[in-house]
Amino acid sequence: MRIGTKITGIMNGIKGEMMNKFELEVSYCIDCKKCWDVCPVNKVTEGNIYTPQGKIESLAKVVAGEELTKEEYDNIYLSTRCGACDDVCPVNIPITDIIQYERQLLAEQGREPAKTTTISNNIIEHNSPGAKDPSKRFDWITDDIDLAESSEIAYMAGCWVSYSQQEVARATIRLLNHAGIRPMILKEEKCCGLFLIDSGHFEQAAEHAKKFVDYIESLGVKKVIASCPGCYLVLSHDYPELYRELNFEVEHSLNVFKDMIADGTLKPKKLDLTVAVRDACPLRDSKDVPRSILESMGVEIKELFDGEQVCCGGPAGLKPNFPDIANDIAMLTVQSYKDKADMLASYCPFCVHHMEGACKSKDEEMNIKDVSVLLAESVLGEDFIR
Repeated sequence: MRIGTKITGIMNGIKGEMMNKFELEVSYCIDCKKCWDVCPVNKVTEGNIYTPQGKIESLAKVVAGEELTKEEYDNIYLSTRCGACDDVCPVNIPITDIIQYERQLLAEQGREPAKTTTISNNIIEHNSPGAKDPSKRFDWITDDIDLAESSEIAYMAGCWVSYSQQEVARATIRLLNHAGIRPMILKEEKCCGLFLIDSGHFEQAAEHAKKFVDYIESLGVKKVIASCPGCYLVLSHDYPELYRELNFEVEHSLNVFKDMIADGTLKPKKLDLTVAVRDACPLRDSKDVPRSILESMGVEIKELFDGEQVCCGGPAGLKPNFPDIANDIAMLTVQSYKDKADMLASYCPFCVHHMEGACKSKDEEMNIKDVSVLLAESVLGEDFIR
């Protein structure tokens, strides 16, 4: 996701320049249709009416405040902003940035979907997309987990781990404890705000980032370890654009574990499994990390979609606004893994959350585990979650 340039421009108050830049970049399109082929929405809908190319062709109408057809309007929000279209564009049009900008303008014009507004308000007012009870955010903590009251290393579980995939947090802390690390939790942990950024709510996202960064730094934290790829991306990449450079490092948990395996701190034992890897879009440039960890456990790896990156279908408002299409995209992953492997190995809690819901709606079975959980089973034994 090429978010940084866009955010910098908007936050520096040069919106007119960004508008002219984007309108010029739209004109660079050579109609090669490569973005059509990789777009997960276009893969599951007929007629090529929801292509990335079509999304950005609505920019002039959005800028002018003109009425959009239903298909044009829906198409702007039928995007997970996974970045697959950006990756294949031969003339480097920043497609996902333009979609983000269109959403910003529609929000300012009072034309964004009601569900998008609701979720954005939930993040600001309740610190989670689903307005979950904040008192239950740390229900994943069990008596055997060793946490410090104060530490230079903090653990950020994120909303989806805290409320939906709690075994990921337990596995992560138990592995850190096994390596002699006692992290602290962020007692006032917030949603990272990725949804705000995807929806073009920059002012809200900037204020949210400022509050969270100031809070983390007030604790004396020097490193934040995040389980969620989205949280990792936002804190490490977007917060410096929205606010300022951070006085702490941000690392994804799998990077930490990869280094610990390499130096012998963690010693995985063989797991007799064949897995297909469900890659996380925010970390698509570092796919080698989860594979390295799985290989250290002797796991046989199968590639989904012949190595092509295909989003799970849930992020950036697609799931709440277009659940049927989001579920159809999720089924691409489920159907592919069943042809190749015993189970799915994921490292994105939102992928798991979305695909579990999609399978339930379609009465499908799915066998999926997070890479951190598999690693904990390998290092600590299968009964590590008590």
